Amino acid sequence: MIIQKKNLTLLLFCCIFSLNLFGQSTGYIRGKVLDSLTKEPISFSTILLKQNNLGISANEEGDFIFKINSIFQSDTLMISNIGYVRKLINFKELSIEKVNYIYLNPAVIQLNEVELIALGKKKNSKKLKINSKELIKRAIENISKNYPVKPFTYVSYYRDYLKKDKDYINLNEAIVQTIDYGFNEDHTLNNFRLLDYKKNLNFLRKDLPLQYDTIMGPNYANPNKFIPNATLSNQGGNELFILMAHDAIRNFKTNSFSFIYKFSKDFLANHDFSKINPVYNNDLLLYKIKFHTKKEVNAGSIIAFGEIFIQPNDYSIHKLDYTCFDRNNQQNIFNIILEYGYSKDSLMHLKYISFNNLFSIIDLTDTTYFRVLKTIKYDTYIKLKMSNIVDPKSVRKKSYYNFMVGDKKLKVKRIVVKDSTIIVNFNNSKLEPYKATINGNSFKDINGNMLNQKKIIDYYQYRELFVQEYNQKLQFKDSCYIGNKPLFSNCISKFNGNNKYWMNTPVGIKHDIK
Repeated sequence: MIIQKKNLTLLLFCCIFSLNLFGQSTGYIRGKVLDSLTKEPISFSTILLKQNNLGISANEEGDFIFKINSIFQSDTLMISNIGYVRKLINFKELSIEKVNYIYLNPAVIQLNEVELIALGKKKNSKKLKINSKELIKRAIENISKNYPVKPFTYVSYYRDYLKKDKDYINLNEAIVQTIDYGFNEDHTLNNFRLLDYKKNLNFLRKDLPLQYDTIMGPNYANPNKFIPNATLSNQGGNELFILMAHDAIRNFKTNSFSFIYKFSKDFLANHDFSKINPVYNNDLLLYKIKFHTKKEVNAGSIIAFGEIFIQPNDYSIHKLDYTCFDRNNQQNIFNIILEYGYSKDSLMHLKYISFNNLFSIIDLTDTTYFRVLKTIKYDTYIKLKMSNIVDPKSVRKKSYYNFMVGDKKLKVKRIVVKDSTIIVNFNNSKLEPYKATINGNSFKDINGNMLNQKKIIDYYQYRELFVQEYNQKLQFKDSCYIGNKPLFSNCISKFNGNNKYWMNTPVGIKHDIK
């Protein structure tokens, strides 16, 4: 997403949804992660099998499912989240029949417990007091040290869907292997294999427009999806490619989204930063810094804000939460959350990335919109029967009405408005066959509805990826890379061995607070 001047450009491609049946398996353990004090769900907690080094992330509502597998029975589940104390649970102690509610305790920091310092990696390095901007600068400078620059692989659960209120719509799911050539290489060189793909009919599916309009508002003559206050460019590819393009840490040398652009140079220049706030991820100290776009960067009513989490020992970036917000309409235009964590090689690897953006569509089923129901011709005037009571001030300009008899334009004498009727009077004694056009851009009913403009419906488009396993070699029977086309059009790679990866389908677990 790139904002230029007052326009927001999002790197989007619209996938077509197919209709393959995907049934919810019963071979899963269901769980929900909650705050022990508030009893509220905790978003995107990491759930890791310690021995198998296999894990997932809970969804935005704290829900997760875990595939039942005999190799997991002796393993231990580790549940963690930034700001909370990690919890350990034996896998065999989890219930199969009912939802497992898992409560995490907040990691409380006492005042003056942590001195704001930065530690070098050398043994005898000095402790240096540090401010937020200097800390971020060092974190960016150390990306090539803290993140893998050599090729690596990981297997993830991927999904894309629409959301209206709390309803999941057009949910598509996949298991994907990523072959990444390292953080010093352009992300567009990476390869992906599709290990599984499903269209989930257990959730609502709607036939919605597939393309995005590259205009500031709705095109009522040729309606597609559009993003208010945004200009979109079609980048091709598929929803997965679009998601991975928005990882600003992985793609720190290339354009990602507004207003970060190139993370390596534009993040610091375009934002103001708060003081450092120490937090814990279990026993790991992190520094949290809130930020917002500078006034000179804001595009009209569009602003951005978020928070970044950095480990002061090695300057590794653990989490970035970024929101672009429209103050006029009081709604998010997009939100991106991505989290990294240490792996066995002590380097940082992706845990998950979640990207959602607002889009709007014209409700083609709307029959209540303001429009002309009927035109009745009399000798010297025309009656326009409207669908709603008319706002008189919006229709009284004579220049709005253009009536032609042959090559002659009829002169409008006066406009009379009676409830839902507009009467256009002419000087001519008799109206012969005529052609009429009405410049009704300003026509409104008494509720402010514009002429011929149907209702607008807002949705959020989500693309999410949750890493399950890193750097495990797979022996493939049939192997192919994902091409530059929608995921459902790509081939599936078949591999040997135990199929231990699963789709962490959102289960919508309800939690009644006692």
